[in-house]
Amino acid sequence: MTIGIITDFGNNFYTGIMKGVIKNINNNVSIIDIDNNIPKFSILSGSYILYTSYKWMPKKTILLAVVDPGVGTERSPLIIKTKNYYFVGPDNGLLYESVIDDGIISMHKIDVEKLRELLKNKYNLNINISHTFHGRDIFAPSAALLSRDEDISLFTKELNKIVELRIMHYIKKDNKMYFKVIYIDDFGNVVLSARFNDLNVKYNQEVKIIKDSSEIKVKIGEKFADAKEGQLLIYENSFGFAEIAMNKGNASKYLGLKIGDEIIISY
Repeated sequence: MTIGIITDFGNNFYTGIMKGVIKNINNNVSIIDIDNNIPKFSILSGSYILYTSYKWMPKKTILLAVVDPGVGTERSPLIIKTKNYYFVGPDNGLLYESVIDDGIISMHKIDVEKLRELLKNKYNLNINISHTFHGRDIFAPSAALLSRDEDISLFTKELNKIVELRIMHYIKKDNKMYFKVIYIDDFGNVVLSARFNDLNVKYNQEVKIIKDSSEIKVKIGEKFADAKEGQLLIYENSFGFAEIAMNKGNASKYLGLKIGDEIIISY
């Protein structure tokens, strides 16, 4: 059994402790660090990374995703079973796009008190639930229990609704398309909230990027080398999304973009 971890914690002791908790419950489970460097507090980017990553994991992998700026509030801790995977994380929209994509079989809310009792009585783990580290206290133990094929009914109750968050959302109006920036990678490449095919453009076509009151002409390309060094291009990234890049440069800095910003493409 495999657990794949996605968090915004960074490469520090928070993720190490989560993995320690998992190993205390199931020392035989394999753990994959998919990405622990999601932009801080960005549920939108976390959803994109989970959506583009989960299907590359072995079937039956437990996807443990914790980007949880609302930790300690009334948002529910979730376990969702889909056709091929389990997803564990907060009910803040983070899991939504992925579980819809793979096909929901069942949705459950983790019962924290029942979880504590099970961990104490069967696994000799006495976990006090903190207000700020549910990755350690709720989500990691729940994922570990799933990896041991523990009866989910012992520590959850069924749900019929979760928070929706769409990462593919855009508006077409008057020869313009309005997007949100949903992710920026370490190269400064800017992922937009649409599939590339939704743009309905042709390679080598020229369009305009409108940011604030500025207009910049940009070429549609297939690869970075289709633009000259220091020039922008729009292309289909390796996951099928529309993306803006600068050949050997940083598109996000050049355009002054951050996650959540609106950007317009004009034809």
